[in-house]
Amino acid sequence: MSIRDQERRQQQVERRIDERMRRADREVRRRIEQRASAASHRAEQVKRRIEKGDVVPRPLPGLREDSLESMESMDSMPSMESMPSMESADYKNEVTDGEAEAGMMQDMPLEGVMPYDPASAEEDLAKRVTEETGSDGDPHAHNERKADEISKQFTEDTGADGDMIEHAERKVNQMGREMFEE
Repeated sequence: MSIRDQERRQQQVERRIDERMRRADREVRRRIEQRASAASHRAEQVKRRIEKGDVVPRPLPGLREDSLESMESMDSMPSMESMPSMESADYKNEVTDGEAEAGMMQDMPLEGVMPYDPASAEEDLAKRVTEETGSDGDPHAHNERKADEISKQFTEDTGADGDMIEHAERKVNQMGREMFEE
């Protein structure tokens, strides 16, 4: 299709859209004008009611003749009796101070470090997290070593030794051979 044909089709479509929009405007305009007129009339009534007080307001919805009568409200249910309070859960009543402190520190990640300063706690945590790869607290080296380990595991079946591009090429070749053999 030539450019002129495309332009001609576009102009035809635009004309049809414009015609439909004008028709919709004609059909909807009357309703919009009626609503606007009613809103203006109500606004004028409100102004007169406030300024002169000579307009009788519309009845409230519950007082109009087309409203249903309201139902009687239900009686309230009796309240339940409150439960007696439990005894205090204060551990010091039954446990000595030494036992309490020893129990609180058990299995804590910073056991033996309390009181600690945040910098040494950060270093300690970094060393423990990166200990698996031997990165000695360096998270970047840890991530690189983990990524290398995962890529070697992933590429093990093609013998690509962690090279993902080589692995992909070998997989494509393998799949191609399998497809043409059948």
